[in-house]
Amino acid sequence: MRISFSTANFYFLPFEETLEIIAEAGFQHIELDLPWEWKQWAMAQHLRDVPVSQAIRSIHQSGLKVTSIHDGGGVVTDRNSTAGYINPRLDEYLGQLGYAPEYMVFHPPQVEGNQDAGWWDRMAGKFIRTLDLYRSISSLLTIENEPFFEDLFVPLTTPEELRAFVIQNGLGVTVDTTHYAYMGTNIIEAARILEGNIRSVHLSDYTDGRPHTFVGEGELDLNGFIKLISATGNAWVTLECSLSTADRSDRQMSHVELVNRMKVLKAKVESLPIGEP
Repeated sequence: MRISFSTANFYFLPFEETLEIIAEAGFQHIELDLPWEWKQWAMAQHLRDVPVSQAIRSIHQSGLKVTSIHDGGGVVTDRNSTAGYINPRLDEYLGQLGYAPEYMVFHPPQVEGNQDAGWWDRMAGKFIRTLDLYRSISSLLTIENEPFFEDLFVPLTTPEELRAFVIQNGLGVTVDTTHYAYMGTNIIEAARILEGNIRSVHLSDYTDGRPHTFVGEGELDLNGFIKLISATGNAWVTLECSLSTADRSDRQMSHVELVNRMKVLKAKVESLPIGEP
């Protein structure tokens, strides 16, 4: 199993310390999550005020390899254009990284307000042409399943819709287990529908009211899920979960405690059963 760790897990820590903890826990690969904000939503806040050159230098010094870049955006500012869809800092990160990531993760386009039934059909081609600009940089582009958000129209929310879209447009799928669980979609059934198209996973467990739960401490059949996807492909598994326990927040943990908790996480994921192709 190919495993990486999402840098946005430690959005509340300085970016350099984030990399130190990941490396000390024995990981070699990371998914670099780019900073993004929209209203009450935010991601990778620890990179908000960090110059790109400084962030890239820290990555190189850490010895970690960026296997994937998570664009993190997706909300368009004009329902009739693609403005805002791509993270405004993506090109700068790609230009300074010095090598091409194996793949890049994008969200489905999201637009504020209710949209008529034909909006997505009219706009889908424009978003694909926007993504086409990145095919020459990375050999694989994936679309992550996204749940519904308040005040946003989100397409491709069902596995069937997502499968049809990526097949038609030569893309892969990044399955976020928490996102499907949050919507009430069974992750095993989703994996069967998306079989052959899953190129990466954002892995976490889930309990009601606690999204992105530590692996093995929630309700999901992650054993069955990993066994199924590993039997039908060689997807990257990116750990995108909280390190909090039921009674203690990861924000209260020391550097050493976070490293040790991550070592437990790594061992748990590496012990998950692998399916035979």
